[in-house]
Amino acid sequence: MEVDPYETLKTLLSNERIIPPLMKWKTVSTIEYRKIYEESIRDPYSFWEREALKLSWSRKWSRVVEGQPPNTKWFTGGYINAYYNIIGKHRNTWIWSKPAFIWENEEGDSRIITYGELDRLASRIASSLRSIGVRPGDWVLAYISPSIEALAFLLASVKIGAPFETVFTGFGYYELAKRIRDVNPNILLATSGFTRRGKLVDTLSTVRKAVELSGFKNPVVVIENPGTPPLRDSELSLQELLGYSSGSIEDYTAPSEHPLFGLHSGYSDEYSQIVYPTGGFLVQVYSTSQWIGLRPRDTYFCTVWPGWITGVSYVVFGPLMIGSTIVLYEGGPDYPSWDRWWRIIEDYAVTLFLTTSSALRILRKQGDQYVTSRNLDTLKAILVTAEPLEPDTWYWTYRVVGTGKTPVIDSKPDGYTGRIPVVNLYIQSEIGTFVTGNLVNYTFPPIAPGSAGTPIPGFNVGVVDSEGRELTESIGELVVRNPWPAMPIKYPVEYREKWKNGYYRTGDYAYITRDGYVYVLGRLDNIAKISGYRVSPGAIVKALRELLGIETRIYRVKDPERFESFILEYKGPVTPEEVKSTIRRAIGGIVEPKQIIKEE
Repeated sequence: MEVDPYETLKTLLSNERIIPPLMKWKTVSTIEYRKIYEESIRDPYSFWEREALKLSWSRKWSRVVEGQPPNTKWFTGGYINAYYNIIGKHRNTWIWSKPAFIWENEEGDSRIITYGELDRLASRIASSLRSIGVRPGDWVLAYISPSIEALAFLLASVKIGAPFETVFTGFGYYELAKRIRDVNPNILLATSGFTRRGKLVDTLSTVRKAVELSGFKNPVVVIENPGTPPLRDSELSLQELLGYSSGSIEDYTAPSEHPLFGLHSGYSDEYSQIVYPTGGFLVQVYSTSQWIGLRPRDTYFCTVWPGWITGVSYVVFGPLMIGSTIVLYEGGPDYPSWDRWWRIIEDYAVTLFLTTSSALRILRKQGDQYVTSRNLDTLKAILVTAEPLEPDTWYWTYRVVGTGKTPVIDSKPDGYTGRIPVVNLYIQSEIGTFVTGNLVNYTFPPIAPGSAGTPIPGFNVGVVDSEGRELTESIGELVVRNPWPAMPIKYPVEYREKWKNGYYRTGDYAYITRDGYVYVLGRLDNIAKISGYRVSPGAIVKALRELLGIETRIYRVKDPERFESFILEYKGPVTPEEVKSTIRRAIGGIVEPKQIIKEE
């Protein structure tokens, strides 16, 4: 079945508006919301300047915005200490001695590191990196699972002004090699391995193949885990790296437009890098992190790993800037049973849970007993992202996961009436943070199940037809009409071409109701959203041409669990099993087609 936005809309659209009991006294009317929102987009530059003043700047900017989009720079002339705004500002506060990260793996091993301890570890790594020659502007590439050491390494990079890019460990050696060639990093950081569903995922072997294929000659630093291959002479363990530490090191103070980090985003023909500016990104991620519900006393669990924009923005940066405690889980949701995530929420008294629509669909199919056997009363909100969330799954999450065992105001646990908000939010790599969604700590109108909420203040979001005419209650393309602070400072030609008539075309079909609720309906190009991942079909075609010498055609289709998937057709002497195996090893299991057809 081909992807049809009209059919998708039928599964999402609902006239219901829900006020969760916990939000009864915080919910605003749509009229009140529109007043706040329209004021923010009437003068977005003043709006974001007010937000920027909430950060600590070493030198204030001379101009809020300079240049025309897409070549727009924010807070020009300003200088900012990124590490101080993420970690250092918490020194001499009560946050310094509270947990920054709580880490757990599938075996149940766990560790806690406080903000003060995290600062000491990140500072040691930063000193070591400086000692071996890493300088401001040098890139760090990280092929990592979510561990304390990996996150500390990224923060160390920020501390010395070295931008980083994270690569999701679901990608194979061919895609990792491409990113190594594109980024040309000074350092490659890798996790040697981790367990997934009780089996070892040998990431170090993937790294070695990628290093060989790319011709990478710079240092490879490895965070070692038990059961993985011993290191080679050309590889450096993290402990060996720390031996180069030469004492304290000052934070790097960067111009606002200094590169902070990058990611490869999926386009029709390939994955291409986009790079985010230090000043503008930190302003945008700090504000949105507050608005979605994070506070210093929150314990926050995000299931999106830091190889995707959600995992970078809302694990590496935003929650730490707020001073929250972050749960890092290195494993799958189903091991040793399907209650694993619910047990983590119960064990660590998680207050804010962020996951994907695909994950909730799969968890729903396992049965209510895995949820109801756990006490999830500490949750104050469930945040969902990556793809549309249909009302059926929203209601299951709201009633079964979100009701809890203790009544709040007029909730009734025995009746599964719902208690806390389940909020769907829209994000895109090019924008850097959430753009739409009901905001627990800001503008919270009633929830429209199936929608991605209302546009977030500061982002002028709309739907237009092919001629750029604004649409209401008709399907068109989702656009952002004004620049935003985290706008990329480096980008591919495809991103530049999406700027038309002064606004940015997201490439997503969307529908917006008269009362302002946005329904995102999938891509209008051939890029697929598979389990929340934005997957490039062209990258698969190129890889299989190079690796197997075959020509392929790829079709995007609906998938009841993963939202979308691929059907792949090819001609050539290899078997479908060989094609499947090559895709899994070289490109990554996340892009494995639903069906592989050999044409005769």
